[in-house]
Amino acid sequence: MSSVISHPLSLVFNKFEEQWQRSAFPKIEYDEDWLSPCIMGEPEQQEVSWKPVLRDKKGDFSGIEHALELTLHSSIKAFYGDYFSETLAVDYQNNRIELVQAWNEQDFDMLLENIIGHVMMQRRLKQKETVFIASTEDEMQVVSIDNQSGEVVLEQLGKGIDRVLAATLDEFAAKLELCD
Repeated sequence: MSSVISHPLSLVFNKFEEQWQRSAFPKIEYDEDWLSPCIMGEPEQQEVSWKPVLRDKKGDFSGIEHALELTLHSSIKAFYGDYFSETLAVDYQNNRIELVQAWNEQDFDMLLENIIGHVMMQRRLKQKETVFIASTEDEMQVVSIDNQSGEVVLEQLGKGIDRVLAATLDEFAAKLELCD
């Protein structure tokens, strides 16, 4: 496992799982055509409990790297390649954000397509290349990783990086709390 983010994501997900065990695991609408290893148990009233699950095989980024002719920062690969999970609402310094994750392998493939589109748009606008990792309450802002430096940044879509939130993904992940 990558030491860049796998460890902090594991710590974050383990912390959340401990909280869920004391209250209740999150639920999602059950869709028999959109299954995931994250699903726990059988559906009840068309809902199913879920939790983040470490992937058996890391996500493969070679195709996207070849298509974009770039090497993705190792923290991006670890953030998206180590786990399957539903999008997860978290608090980062009193701001609600939603961590983007892949629910299953098909979702991972769609995520890669979205990353390609995001990077291509940035290139057209002559902006630094970043990869989004979370959405914010403002639909024109995303939390991203600067592909060159690995910094976690707040990005204005179409305008570029607004500010640095954390020097590393480790630092960013350590400050995440579960939303109520």
